[in-house]
Amino acid sequence: MVKMPVLDWIEGFSGAVDACGAELRLGRTPLKDIRMQAVSSYSDADLRNALSRLTRQAISGGCEDNLATVFAMVNEAISRRLGAWRFFDPLKDPIREQSGLLVFHQLADRISHIPDFEQAANNWRRNGSTCWESFDRAVTPVLVHQGLDPGDIVLVVTILFLRQRSQVELAGSILLPSCFYQALQAQDQDGVLIFRATDEQLLAGILLYQGKVVEMNAGEGKTIAAAFPAVLHAVHGRNVHIITANDYLANRDAEWLAPVFESLGLSVSAVLEFMDDSERRSAYGKDIVYGPLREFGFDFMRDNLKLSSTEVVQRGLDVAIVDEADHALIDEANIPLIIAGESGAALKIPAKLRIAIEQLVELQTALVSDLEQQVEDVPPRSKDYFRLLSKLYLADPDGKLLRKEFAADFKCLKRVRRTITTCRIDDEYDSLTGDLFYWIDRPSEHSQGKSLCLTGKGQDFIETRLGLLFEDLAQLERASSVQANIDLPLAFRRKEVNKLSRQLARRQDRMHQVVRMLWGYVLLKKDVDYLVRDDQVVLIDRYTGRGRPDTRYHHGLQAALEVKEGVPVQPEPEVLGRISVRGFIHQYSQVSGMTGTALSSKTEFRRFYSLDVVAVPPSKSLNRTDLEPRIYASNRDKLRAIVDEVQLCHRMGRPVLIGTHSIDECDAISRLLTRGGIEHNLLNAANDMEEERVINEAGRFGAVTVATDMAGRGTDIILEDGLDRRIAGCYAVLTRQMLTQGADRVTFECQTKGAAEILLSAIASETLDCSVVTSQRSGGTCVVVSSNAQRTYIDTVSLNEESSQENSVYVDFRLGLYVIGTENSDIGRVDDQLKGRSGRQGAFGASRFFLSSEDSLLKFGGDAGLVSSRLVGSRLDSAGRTFWEGEPLTRHLEKLRKSVERNAESRRALIEEYTRVFEAQSFAYYRARKDILSMESFEPFRSCLVVTKAEQLVQKYFSGLLVDDYARQFNGLSEELALDYKVDISDLWGLDLNLLDEELALLISARLDRSGARFSDEEYGKLGKLLYLQTSDELWRDHMSHVQSLVLATQLCGHNGRGDLAAYTLSCFESYEHIQDRIVDSFLPKLSAFTGELAAKQESRTAELRVELSEDVNQILT
Repeated sequence: MVKMPVLDWIEGFSGAVDACGAELRLGRTPLKDIRMQAVSSYSDADLRNALSRLTRQAISGGCEDNLATVFAMVNEAISRRLGAWRFFDPLKDPIREQSGLLVFHQLADRISHIPDFEQAANNWRRNGSTCWESFDRAVTPVLVHQGLDPGDIVLVVTILFLRQRSQVELAGSILLPSCFYQALQAQDQDGVLIFRATDEQLLAGILLYQGKVVEMNAGEGKTIAAAFPAVLHAVHGRNVHIITANDYLANRDAEWLAPVFESLGLSVSAVLEFMDDSERRSAYGKDIVYGPLREFGFDFMRDNLKLSSTEVVQRGLDVAIVDEADHALIDEANIPLIIAGESGAALKIPAKLRIAIEQLVELQTALVSDLEQQVEDVPPRSKDYFRLLSKLYLADPDGKLLRKEFAADFKCLKRVRRTITTCRIDDEYDSLTGDLFYWIDRPSEHSQGKSLCLTGKGQDFIETRLGLLFEDLAQLERASSVQANIDLPLAFRRKEVNKLSRQLARRQDRMHQVVRMLWGYVLLKKDVDYLVRDDQVVLIDRYTGRGRPDTRYHHGLQAALEVKEGVPVQPEPEVLGRISVRGFIHQYSQVSGMTGTALSSKTEFRRFYSLDVVAVPPSKSLNRTDLEPRIYASNRDKLRAIVDEVQLCHRMGRPVLIGTHSIDECDAISRLLTRGGIEHNLLNAANDMEEERVINEAGRFGAVTVATDMAGRGTDIILEDGLDRRIAGCYAVLTRQMLTQGADRVTFECQTKGAAEILLSAIASETLDCSVVTSQRSGGTCVVVSSNAQRTYIDTVSLNEESSQENSVYVDFRLGLYVIGTENSDIGRVDDQLKGRSGRQGAFGASRFFLSSEDSLLKFGGDAGLVSSRLVGSRLDSAGRTFWEGEPLTRHLEKLRKSVERNAESRRALIEEYTRVFEAQSFAYYRARKDILSMESFEPFRSCLVVTKAEQLVQKYFSGLLVDDYARQFNGLSEELALDYKVDISDLWGLDLNLLDEELALLISARLDRSGARFSDEEYGKLGKLLYLQTSDELWRDHMSHVQSLVLATQLCGHNGRGDLAAYTLSCFESYEHIQDRIVDSFLPKLSAFTGELAAKQESRTAELRVELSEDVNQILT
């Protein structure tokens, strides 16, 4: 890496690097302060000691501004451990042979076999010495006799010293003197060992330390940038978590930077999926911890479910530095992290349920066909026409006839939506949905999310096949009647109510399973939302295109897909706890992040995390040309145009990456390329095991890669050496062929002057009988090659007078990787990530999106008919296909994209409100749980519960301390106490009601004391806490299940926006309050009958916690 100055840019950017708190006051030139630190003369030991001194000062309360000093030390350590230390590994890096540094290793090999050296080294070891200076004193006389120069001696001594110490000490702990680095620098005349952080990386590190989200282009070195704030936070005693996308990146980055951190006296680790609790506890004990977000989140959840504080593995959540922050914090913000217990039996889905759902879908399909036929029979654009289209839109919004109608007239979709909205407002919705078995709704105009709702007709059909499912009122009234009948014994009433509740729960479970089955059959598409691999359903990440084997649907939706695809139904584990990604991230004291596409999400970063976004300029200018999108009238024309474009690039040897959003489209393009005889690689979730090979080959001469969004975020496509020269050579050969075949002139449009120079060099090497002239234009450089039988020359002239020649050919000259997008995503960052694979670190490249009016973004954006509007004029491509492009179209597409993204933000905000309600309760529950674990004495807590329970009992039977029928009321109270606590209160008959709760509390406490008499106070307190936690956890799981049922219930009646949210919030809090009472009601009777044997199942459960990701809330609410 080469230092690229950005200090001038910093002068105009003081606001981005202003002081953030008392620790950071760098002013307007922070990079100058860092570069001015005189640390290059420090030895490794000096660097470590200086950092340790700063750490002690910071921990003791010192408020010294030490950012510049710490950053300079880290920069020096990086330069040494990632740069200079490559000198010790000559076999892995052939550049040492080219620079002549290999000779010092050869000298060391020879000297190591000299008897005098062996004796000196043995004496040094026997003395117990370990430092370089003592080794130098011991062996230098031997080297002096070999006639070596002082500088050479230092290098050879250091090689020999490292060989000695590396046998017993880690490389990061071996400390070398500054004279070694100075001697090595003098010998490294070619600079092959130089590795210094760029100004851009230092600036990014400053911004990350300030708690900002930093946008950096691909290849700019985000990993290095994160090391600077990580060390500075560690110096101040904070736990640092660097969150990566997966285990591989966490382990790679931790291992790569470990020598840097360890040389400064800091420890580093990675938390990985396969680790057990003891390994995790050790990893979290390090100063800097790398790991994927899921591991940090799951460990947080597991710790909150532990039965003892000694079992906790994670330390405090102080600092999180998040890589690919937009994906982790925005795209996946609402995905729940789920802690699951033991897997039960596989969910049994009766054959009659599967048959009923399949029949229902077939009936709806037949109904859609009938509606389509009716559309053909009514006058176009009539009222009946739009009413039928509205029914079709609700019955099957992706139908072929709708696509056709919407593509032909962009106003048609708007009219259909207006008709649906009018019917909703006028309470005439049944007139549209009454004939349907279910209807599919897009919550808003540009929404890609859908909900599915059974109509009354659909419910009737299901109940004719499966029995009553959708009416619970009678069951509820019966339970209420039994509960209120005080003539019945309390034990009988409880037994009967529990029986009715179980029946009701089974019916509700079956009702929800019907809805989930319908969702799986209708809304979730194979090879789009999921794929089938190895007899398992694997979900696909819609943002990255990758398979997610660690992600599954819960509450029957996963089983529905497994039944649909005919694969074995996997057991569904019990959910013990859940938290969203956003909820977990909010537990950190400070959060910062980095990504290549942050600015487009700056509003959400600010709204949800209070984080500012700052873009750091690239160290090298961007040489990628983003060409204007083209839109074709049909998907067929679009795909064929893409293949034609690929054929031209393939002929020139230019690598092409085609990005799609689904496996289906990926396969369709692959078939067309195969038909055209073009070799290519496929990359999608179905063959992700080939990812490394495909990506390694994607930058080679003539490579064609067809991929889903897997080839976007986080993928580095490295171009082969000399690629641009080879491509230019092919263009030169093509020029010869065209001139030979009669062309008078070939005009090349080059994107930059640098690209033109490569082309001119290639033409010159071909020794063509032609003349070449160049001209600078606003869009780049124009190179004109004209036939000339007598000479070849290169000149610069004006081309204005020569532009009228008839027999001329125009060619776009492009170098580097060409990225082709097949459809705009509704999330602009996904497309930006795809384009970012080209033009990495200043390389040449280009991108273009090929669209069609059938694309979902255009169709459901209401602008599919843009191609027929007067906004842009049509053109013909080389095959005679009509397409549209131009600045007006580009602006219009960008406007549509922004509208879609605003709508997506609104959807995410709504989901966030749903998840926030439950998570507020979750964190309250976990805090209470931690308080129980940390309390020194259990007896005061137990006494408080007893007093509360006694007051509740008095209020239950003597509400407001009023007497209606004293005998009936007292007998009811007496019956409950006898049943639950084996307490006789007959002596309290007639007692003043104001004193009754105190007496009841004394009696219950006495009963509890007797049950714990055989234990010591410490044993009884410990067992009581564990029993309370067990009881709480059981009822908390019931509460989570109830909350999920509330969300599932929205599918039966559609979305009602804020109304649904308000009802959900109210029900959640009512349930949470009820669960608090149930915990007390259940725990105290258990404690009174306590046998002293804790359930072994509870203890084993905590040892067998499983972790999973879930997308239930997203699927339900988006």
